[in-house]
Amino acid sequence: MQVFKAFLKILKSRFPSAVIYIVLFFVVGMLMTRSEATESAWEKVQLKMVVEDLDNTAESRALAEILGKGNEIIPPLASEDDLTDALYYTTVDYAVTIPAGFGEKLAAGETAGLLETRHIHESYATADVEMLIGKFVNTYGACRKLGYNSPEAANEAVKTLSDTPAVEMLQKETEKKNSAELLLIFFRYMPYILLCVILNMLCPALVVMSKKDIRFRTDCSGIRPSSYTMQIFAASALYIGVIWLIFVVAGGALNGVMYTGRLWLVVLNSLVFALFTGVLALFISEFAPSETVVSLMTQLCSLGMCFLCGVFVDQALLGNGVLRVAQFLPAYWYVRLIRIVNGDIPFDGGEVALALGIQAGFVAVLVMLCILVHRAHYAGPARKMA
Repeated sequence: MQVFKAFLKILKSRFPSAVIYIVLFFVVGMLMTRSEATESAWEKVQLKMVVEDLDNTAESRALAEILGKGNEIIPPLASEDDLTDALYYTTVDYAVTIPAGFGEKLAAGETAGLLETRHIHESYATADVEMLIGKFVNTYGACRKLGYNSPEAANEAVKTLSDTPAVEMLQKETEKKNSAELLLIFFRYMPYILLCVILNMLCPALVVMSKKDIRFRTDCSGIRPSSYTMQIFAASALYIGVIWLIFVVAGGALNGVMYTGRLWLVVLNSLVFALFTGVLALFISEFAPSETVVSLMTQLCSLGMCFLCGVFVDQALLGNGVLRVAQFLPAYWYVRLIRIVNGDIPFDGGEVALALGIQAGFVAVLVMLCILVHRAHYAGPARKMA
């Protein structure tokens, strides 16, 4: 067990850094859990608008009246520079200039170049204003086709757009998510945490063990390559188990949950994914990358997999094309099982077994690849030296 003990000593020397990662990502995971658990009410945004009417016709006055409903109208500023500054510093959100000849163009049915609008930040509120301007132009044109003259069409457009039905936003009483729901949210984010912590801490330690001087001394000893590999696997499994257990115990304790019933499926799900992450670290380390490369690969694996597979964005909101690609990644099946336990997908024992089985299949494939790459890297040189 010399290799096992030596590897544990290397991991122990890096444990203070591991603690920092664990605490940091555990806090991030809890913050993400709490933020998703809170619900906010919808409310209309009131824009601060400057409406400068240079036409002063029935049509321009009607448009200015429509824009003033639900928004705060600010008097025109002294100069163009003042307006630019106000837009930049967000003391004004939207500026509309109604040029001379607006009424004539509108009456003639022209729609291009009717207004000058300026804003800096795109938002739903600014899009709503642009939509409102389009509605006014279309409503005015419809009234003209019905036989109204220009002033009458402008007044009818104002009446039509002002006469909106009363809408009552029905919102269920804010209910705090129960402890089990909070725990499931935390477990949904766990792939990101596990990938970051395990890859960043396990890969550098494995690279140290793969250095030429250490490997050549090991090859010259009586330790068989298979024994060396199994001892590395055992030490890595112990490290992964400790990290996984910390998050499982702490997640249950902070959310006040005792693991019962189907929650044990979530625990098993996280264990299988933790094993996948550990074997992925073993596979990456076989190529002896630098710590900079390890950090880059960690970011690519964690962020890429989590965004594609529904960790950060719910799978129900992802497109079919994205989900088809995500099915080739284990994190997709991890999140899918979370959704099954949460009730988003009807519970089916076959679906649960499929999700766990595919993740376990990724583990088995990576283990075989690790063994093959390890033998290719070190068995040949060892025979030549012998």
